[in-house]
Amino acid sequence: MEFDQKELFQLINLADSPLWLVGADLSEANLSRAPLREADLAWANLQSADLRGADLEGASLRSANLAHADLRNANLKEANLEGANLEGVKLQGATMPDGRTYY
Repeated sequence: MEFDQKELFQLINLADSPLWLVGADLSEANLSRAPLREADLAWANLQSADLRGADLEGASLRSANLAHADLRNANLKEANLEGANLEGVKLQGATMPDGRTYY
C-alpha cells in the first residue's frame, strides 16, 4: 500500500478506530504529530519517515522498518518494537515503551 500525503492526512485524522496499516509503505512520509495510538504498523516500511511528536502509544511496530526515521518527542509508551529495524533512528525526547524518556 502506498499513500500520498493528502490520503495519509485523511486516513489518520478521520479514523474513528485504531488504524490497521500492516505492511504499508510509509517511507519518507510526514507523520509528525500524527495520532497513531494503538495503530497496527507491523511490517510497515517507515524508513526515513518524520514521526516527530507522533502519538504511538500502544502501537504495534513489530518488524517495522524504522531505519533513519525521526521519532524525536514521539510517544512510544507500551508500543511493541519487537524485531523493528531501529538503525539510525532519532529518539531524543521520545517516551519509550517502558515509560522512560530517551535522552
